[in-house]
Amino acid sequence: MLIRKIHLASAVILLFACGDNTATEKTTANQGGTSNSIFRLKGNGWDIYDGGAYRYGPSVILNDNGSIDAWFAAPGDFYGSWNSLYNKTGNHHAVSVSTYGSVGQKFMADKPFWGVKVISPNWNGQPCGLTFRIFKWDDDEMSYSEVVKQTPVATGKFVDYADGEKIGVTNEEKFPAGTYLWEVSEALTDHSGVWLNEGEVAGVESYQNGMPVPGHKHWQAMWAEHKTSGDLFWDQASYQTSTDGGRTWSAEVMSLLPTEFTSDHYSVCDPGVAFWNGYYYIGYTSTENPAMTQNNVYVARGKSPLGPWEKWEGNGWGTQPVPVIHYDGDPTAFGAGEPSIVVLDNTIYFYYSWNDEGVTTRVATASADDPDWPGNLTLHGVAMDKSGIAGADHSDVKYRKDIGKFQAIHTASRMTEDGYIVLWQSDDGMTFKKIADIHDNVMPGIHNCGWSGDHKGHIAPGNRQYISYAYGIGTWGQWNTRWVEIEW
Repeated sequence: MLIRKIHLASAVILLFACGDNTATEKTTANQGGTSNSIFRLKGNGWDIYDGGAYRYGPSVILNDNGSIDAWFAAPGDFYGSWNSLYNKTGNHHAVSVSTYGSVGQKFMADKPFWGVKVISPNWNGQPCGLTFRIFKWDDDEMSYSEVVKQTPVATGKFVDYADGEKIGVTNEEKFPAGTYLWEVSEALTDHSGVWLNEGEVAGVESYQNGMPVPGHKHWQAMWAEHKTSGDLFWDQASYQTSTDGGRTWSAEVMSLLPTEFTSDHYSVCDPGVAFWNGYYYIGYTSTENPAMTQNNVYVARGKSPLGPWEKWEGNGWGTQPVPVIHYDGDPTAFGAGEPSIVVLDNTIYFYYSWNDEGVTTRVATASADDPDWPGNLTLHGVAMDKSGIAGADHSDVKYRKDIGKFQAIHTASRMTEDGYIVLWQSDDGMTFKKIADIHDNVMPGIHNCGWSGDHKGHIAPGNRQYISYAYGIGTWGQWNTRWVEIEW
C-alpha cells in the first residue's frame, strides 16, 4: 500500500548495508496449493537498505545473464535548482516585516533567471500580506534609497499566503543577468514575515528599513534560473543492479521522478516494471490530491532501466502524463495504484490496487504488440479481494512457467510483530484464490513485498528466485529493506 506519511525539511537520499538474523518463526499454513506451488523463505535473508528512511514496494527483474535489476519507492526531493542567498546551516528566526517597514537584499545573478523568491512565515496561518518588488542595481555608486526610487522591474502582492510559502516575482522570458535588489514591504499585519539566517554569504547584502543588517545575517531568499515551484515531491523510483544474487548492489540512481506542473506533480511511487519489444515499461502511483488520497495509475517507458522515460499522455508518449487507470471513487480513500505487469502469449496483464470500501487488486489487459497499449486497456474488474485479510497491502503478480499458473504475493498484518506473506494462485490470470500463508523466517513489521521474475514477469524453473520487502516497527517511514532467497 502506498506510504507517504513523511515530513521532510530537506530531501534525504540514503544507501544500504547488511543486517541481522532476527526473524519470526511460525508454521506455514497450506490452504489448497500443491506442494510444488507453495514456496518458503530460504532462511531470513539480509538487509540491502538500512539508511534510516525507506526503499519499499520493489519490482525485480532477473536477467538472462544472471544480473538483477530492482526498482523501489524512495523518498522524494524538492523541485528546481535554487541559488540560495542565505546560509542554510545557520540558526534562523522569523522577523515581522512591520518591525522595519521594509526588508531587502542585494544580489548578483550571473545568468538570466526565471525568478527570485523569499521564504515567508505567517506564524502558523495568521492573516498576512506583503508586497514584493525587484529593482535593477546597475550602478554600485547608487544608494539603497536611490535604487528603490526607480520603477521596479516586477511587482507581486501576496495576501494570506501559506506559512513558509516562497513568495516573489517571476518572468517567463527571464530577467537579464546582473545585480538586483529585492524588497518586501507594505505588511498588512504583524504576522507578515521573513526568515533571517545567521552566516556569511559572499556577494550578498541584506537590508532592514534601507540599512544593512548588522552582523553576518541574511534573509532566506533564492533565485532560480529555470521555472520551478520549489515544491516537495513525496516519492520517486530508485534503481539498482546486482550481479551476485543481491549480496552487493550498484550505486543507487533515482531513475524515475514526477514531472513538475503536471498530473503526477506530487509523486512517483510503487514502481512495477516489465520489458518487451525494446522498452522497459514502468507503472506507478500518483495523485492530483495534495491530501495523498484519490490516487491514479500511470505508465512510463524507456529503453534503459535508468531512463530517460516517456510518460503516457493519453494519445501517445511524451512529457505530460495522464492516468492510465483513473480512480473515481471516494476522494478520501487510497484509490488506485501499485501496479504489477505480466506479459503472456502476447497479452499484457496489468494488475493494480483499487482500495476504497475494500482492499482489492483489479486486472486489465491489452495487446503486447500495441505501442499505445495504455490507451487501449480492457478492464476486467476484481482479481483478488483481500478485504477479509487484516492489514493486507498491494499484490505483486508473476507467471509460474513450471506449473502454468499465475501467482501473487502480498503482506498481511503489515507493520506488526505478526506480519506474514500471503500467496494467491490463478489458472487464467483473471480470478485468484488464496492458497497459503507464509510465516517462517519473516521479519517483524513486514510490509510492501515484491518478488523476482524475468523481464515479462515469468518465474522460470531452475533459476534462483528472491523476495524483498520493507520492515520495521517504530518510527513511521524509517524501515529497512530485506532480501531473501525462496525455494519450492
